Amino acid sequence: MSEPRIEIIPAKVAVASDATVVLDVLVRVTPPQPEVHFPRPPLNLALVLDRSGSMSEGKKMPFAREAAVFVVTQLLPTDRVSVTVFDDHIETVVPNAPAADKPGLVRRIQQVGPRGSTDLHGGWAEGGRQAESQIAEGGINRVLLLSDGLANVGVTDPNTIATEARGLAARGVGTTTLGVGDSYNEDLLEAMASAGDGHYYYVESPAQLVDIFQTELQGLMATLGQKVSLGLEPRGGASVSDVLNDFEKAPTGRLMLPNLVVGMPVLVLVRLSVPPRPAADDRLDVRLAWDEPRAVGRRVARAALGRLPGVRLADWSALPVHPEVAELSALLMSARAQRESARAHERGDRGLSAQYLAEARAYAAASPVTAAIRDELEALDQLGVALNEATAAKYRKLAKFRAYSRQKSQSPPPRPPADPDPPAGAAPGS
Repeated sequence: MSEPRIEIIPAKVAVASDATVVLDVLVRVTPPQPEVHFPRPPLNLALVLDRSGSMSEGKKMPFAREAAVFVVTQLLPTDRVSVTVFDDHIETVVPNAPAADKPGLVRRIQQVGPRGSTDLHGGWAEGGRQAESQIAEGGINRVLLLSDGLANVGVTDPNTIATEARGLAARGVGTTTLGVGDSYNEDLLEAMASAGDGHYYYVESPAQLVDIFQTELQGLMATLGQKVSLGLEPRGGASVSDVLNDFEKAPTGRLMLPNLVVGMPVLVLVRLSVPPRPAADDRLDVRLAWDEPRAVGRRVARAALGRLPGVRLADWSALPVHPEVAELSALLMSARAQRESARAHERGDRGLSAQYLAEARAYAAASPVTAAIRDELEALDQLGVALNEATAAKYRKLAKFRAYSRQKSQSPPPRPPADPDPPAGAAPGS
């Protein structure tokens, strides 16, 4: 397998020789295209489904069952899968086993119905044990947790649960979380996914579930690198003043990046403080490291930002900004403001929430108009409507999920249809 391509693109083609300046630098990591007959990694999945009483509302349970059935039908007989359901009791209806008897797996999934309270931690922990009991060496091991409610039974402390998710990921099993509706704790599910080297999804409507499971499954099948980290080493007196993506950091200080997936470049925006110098070589060294499925040992690739000429500050200020860097900077600063808007809303300060939302729009509007910027402005207009019309919980989830997706180099999923129908053939809720 060839290495990912690392591109380092400065916002401007020079630095200032007579003043300290802030220089944004885009680090773009493009996963390689695999060979034509490159086999996908084996999958070892633990499906963990909330069956608490609130899942009987609307069409949540039929769509959840349909999504779980979809996952099972896409697996190879050599993949492994388990299915755990939880309310205030934990039940593994399908222990970890090869996905060979698909009709039998589907029958057991379709028998799941809602009841009881929400022991989210207990359900997730059991799913983790199922996946960890049969680690797919050289494959992808992942817990997929779906919940629509607050953790109110068993372990409920978000820090404790996120710490356990980080530990499970260190042992080789990642965590992806899906929050359905407006009653779950988005901060908990996002923290679990971030600590667990997985993804977090806000599922506004149960009708999105099959599409989102499909997106996650396709990503797992096309994964070329796991446990991805990026080290930043500024040179020539420069220093890193910010990383606009707000990635988590490993104990080594390196950034924890999303998995390397075919067709999905990872974009990192680094903000450098550069002191006055006529010129300098290698102002930023980067070190990318990852685990490759089916390979032994850690893979490493390096790249560097080369020599930039020094010009007077007045001339530097007049230099054009690279359009890709300008666009990403605007989108990430907009994402930060949206997250702050959600936090202010959470504190009950709707005025400040509206101010942050206006700030997000100002960041986007100040960038050269591109397709991504037009989409961002349209989404911000929709958030403005939601701020005034939606429930408080819905607005917070929308704003935080948009920020999360942007900062993780992902695109938020499309909004659901206004009045979705239940999936054909779905078992009725009980």
